[in-house]
Amino acid sequence: MLKVKYRESVYVLFIALILLSIQAKAQFFQGIGIMAGLNMNNQRWQIDTLPYNKNQKFTFRPNASLFVEYLNHEYIRVVTEFQYSMEGSKSRLTNKSINLNYAGFNNYLKLRQELYDVTPYFLIGPKAKYLISQSGTADSFRPIHFSMYAAVGIELLYYRPWLILTEIGYDHDINRALNNTFFKATNKTIAVRVGLKYQIEKKAKGCLRGPSIPIQ
Repeated sequence: MLKVKYRESVYVLFIALILLSIQAKAQFFQGIGIMAGLNMNNQRWQIDTLPYNKNQKFTFRPNASLFVEYLNHEYIRVVTEFQYSMEGSKSRLTNKSINLNYAGFNNYLKLRQELYDVTPYFLIGPKAKYLISQSGTADSFRPIHFSMYAAVGIELLYYRPWLILTEIGYDHDINRALNNTFFKATNKTIAVRVGLKYQIEKKAKGCLRGPSIPIQ
C-alpha cells in the first residue's frame, strides 16, 4: 500500500514538473550548458523462482548531457536535460557485466542560493529513460521507464558568463527497469558530474549585488 502511494505521489510530481517546465519556457532562458561525469551503477535483482533478492556488484560508466535552464527567480530555476547514460551492474551469479545504454529526457526543479562567488544548489526531478541498447543478459529490459534524480551541487561564478559546475546525485528507478515473469531488476546510480554553463543573465531578480565603489 505504501509503495502504491509512493508511486502515485511520484507520478503527480512528474506531471507537475512537466507542466511547470512548459509554463516556464515562455519566459526567457537563464543559461545553457553541458555536463559529463561518471556513474557508479548498481542493480537490485529479484528472481521469483529462487529466494534471491540482492544488490549486484558495482560498475563504473560515463554519462554526458546537454541542458537548458530557465525561470528568472531568485531561488528557483527549472532545468531540462537531454542525457546519455551508461548504467547496469555486474552479476553476483554469473560475474557478467550487464550494460544498459539510455537516452534520457530529464526535468528538474532547482533550488539555489546565489552568493557573490558561488551558487550552491539542490536538484530534484523525474527522468524519462529510453533504452538504446543492452548487453550481458538475454532478458529484455523495458524500452521506456522512469526514475527520480536528486543532487547537490555548486556553481563557481569567477569566470562569468561562463560558470563551472560540480555535482553529485543519486538516481533510483520509479518503476522497475526489468519486470517479467521470473526476473525483476531496479537500477540505482550514484553520479558525479562536472559541467560548463553559459549564463545569459548575470543576476536573478532579487539577488543582491556588491556595493558600488565610486571612482576617485
